[in-house]
Amino acid sequence: MILDSLKEGLRGGEREGRICLISAILLSLSVYLSSMALEVSLLIIALTAAITSGRSLKILKALIPFYILFATTAIFFGFQAVKSLLAFMAVISAGTLIYSTSIGEISGALLYFKLPQRFVSIISLAISMLPLVVSDFDNIREIHASRGIAGYYRLLKAFTSTTILRAISISESLYSKSFSYRAVGDLRRPDLKDLAIFLLSAAILIYAISLEVSTCTPSST
Repeated sequence: MILDSLKEGLRGGEREGRICLISAILLSLSVYLSSMALEVSLLIIALTAAITSGRSLKILKALIPFYILFATTAIFFGFQAVKSLLAFMAVISAGTLIYSTSIGEISGALLYFKLPQRFVSIISLAISMLPLVVSDFDNIREIHASRGIAGYYRLLKAFTSTTILRAISISESLYSKSFSYRAVGDLRRPDLKDLAIFLLSAAILIYAISLEVSTCTPSST
């Protein structure tokens, strides 16, 4: 169930790359600038769920084990742990915007903002690898259906071996093609929905800043 949610959440979308990248950064900043305000975190989770047609919620669902850890810490730290949990979910939700577009458009967005081609190539490769790694783990899990500590050990061992072999295969393929870290990306004009996403993300950032300013401003007597 967790892996199915991950695979569904990492499926690409139709949004414009530059808008997705900028919005992800703005929303992530909003969490920190608001000092993890509950309303900001909830706004980000709701907005990203609408943008990704619910796929961001699939990824949040896949992180249930982490929520159990947060729930344990809530016993000792109380309400602050709840704020941290929602902030964590909001940052993850903002990051899922990267997967609401294509890898080519993310590369194009990074190149548009004049990032080094070597950096763009590495980031694009890492983003494209994550769905493959999840798919590999799911396939291995279906083969190794045994349970218990020994079963999990064999599963982890097989997954590690498969990941290493895939990395070697990709590196050999890149080497055979004389890979030179030259990045190639796609760009297109944002549509009205993309512009609306940017404006909403900017509005949340402004609201987060206003919250921080209001808490830092001493009240007059």
